[in-house]
Amino acid sequence: MSSANRELGFTLSDPAFWARTDQADAFKLLRDQAPVSWHEEIPSAWFPEGGRGFWSVVRHAEVTTVSKDQETFTSGFGTEIVDMTPEEQLTFGGMLNMHAPQHAKYRAIVNRVLTPRTVEAMSEDIDRQAIAAINRVAEKGSADFVDDIVGDYPAQIIGDLLSVPEEDRAKLIDLTVTALSAYGTQHAYSAYLEIIDYALELIDDVRTSGHDDNFLGKLLTAEVDGESMSDKDIAIFFALLLTAGIETTASTLATGFYGLSLNPERRIELQNNYEALAPAAIEELIRWVSPVKHFRRTATKDVELGGQKIKSGDKVVMWYNSANRDATVFDNPDVLMFNREQNPHVGFGGGGPHFCLGAVLARKEATVFLRRLFQILPDIEVSGPAEFAQSNFVNAVTKLPVSFSTAQRLVI
Repeated sequence: MSSANRELGFTLSDPAFWARTDQADAFKLLRDQAPVSWHEEIPSAWFPEGGRGFWSVVRHAEVTTVSKDQETFTSGFGTEIVDMTPEEQLTFGGMLNMHAPQHAKYRAIVNRVLTPRTVEAMSEDIDRQAIAAINRVAEKGSADFVDDIVGDYPAQIIGDLLSVPEEDRAKLIDLTVTALSAYGTQHAYSAYLEIIDYALELIDDVRTSGHDDNFLGKLLTAEVDGESMSDKDIAIFFALLLTAGIETTASTLATGFYGLSLNPERRIELQNNYEALAPAAIEELIRWVSPVKHFRRTATKDVELGGQKIKSGDKVVMWYNSANRDATVFDNPDVLMFNREQNPHVGFGGGGPHFCLGAVLARKEATVFLRRLFQILPDIEVSGPAEFAQSNFVNAVTKLPVSFSTAQRLVI
């Protein structure tokens, strides 16, 4: 058994690894020398009891193989590294933690409601929220890109979609940050449970008020093969959509803007020809950022992957941040390039049945936000050091000072 702990001197279960500034170099070392390697789960502040260990998959080829082969690598035993009980798997992931047939049925129900047409119908609301987020700082000349500008932009959009009263959104944002920054810990679970409890109350309000023509109301009545989702199922999906939809889009935009600051020629290129370059640029920013670092699968049988013999029941963790920097797939992977002929990034998953349900919405949000940012604050630039989350799950800038010429608030 190839063990990164012994051979390379680190394990990806160690919180200390995620404070290192050379993480990209460590993943390159894994891709080159140990593309499928065993990592012990040591007791730590994050997981005091440790765990039974897992296989890390870091190359693009193996990540897409694991993603697409749900028969061999199932999500049905959890998508977090830590092992959970069946009840916990359902509560803290819902359809995300279901075996392929059951997952497909629930996904089909949601697809009846969360459609490209639904997203397109939200265009004006998305644009309004982008303008509002940027207008907040337009007359100030400086701000923090995360806290002051983009932090609650996707949250407001998800709040609009889910009919969350505006006075409740700040609390839900705080719970979402806790649920993801401490991903997999009891602290995170407690925050997630609060979101689910809130969702159940909101669903009950929708049902009893008769205002069921919104997104939640449509989920209540959507069926596939005569089967619908229970209130608990919908509440869990609410929490899933909220946590995924808020943090990942904000991370893509904030960390992506930081990436543009490191590649000023790309920034100028994009800003000067935005409409033409935006589709390719958004995909490239998602690749470069990789807002979600990993998800787990479990082997359903003995199998060989990347030269390693994986046993039935072993945990297999796909590292999307590493696969998106695989030089055998992407030329100059550490550099932003908007002219890639192909960009098969795994920022929304590596394909297969678990491809991100919210991808269409995320792309729309990013496209609209950057368009308005360059329009209202054309000379905005990073003015201080960036700070990053110490997390094995989200890849996020947490502090990013910026400065700009003061501008009038945009009124449309």
